[in-house]
Amino acid sequence: MNITIKIDDRLYREARQRAVDSGQSLSAWIAELIDEATQDGRRGEDPGPTSLLEALGNDELTDVPIEIPALTGTP
Repeated sequence: MNITIKIDDRLYREARQRAVDSGQSLSAWIAELIDEATQDGRRGEDPGPTSLLEALGNDELTDVPIEIPALTGTP
């Protein structure tokens, strides 16, 4: 499924670099973060980062909400 998210240029560059450093595309890196966060929550463990900004380690912006709407219906 394709989605569109809007982030500022600085955040994009940081996320892209972290994806490259891990040998992944930006899309795969973000999908892995989301998968890890949702898997941890289902096992009752620490859910990890609560936002993409927190995952990127941006302490100044961790209170900025980033909402990803729940999927409804079938693709």
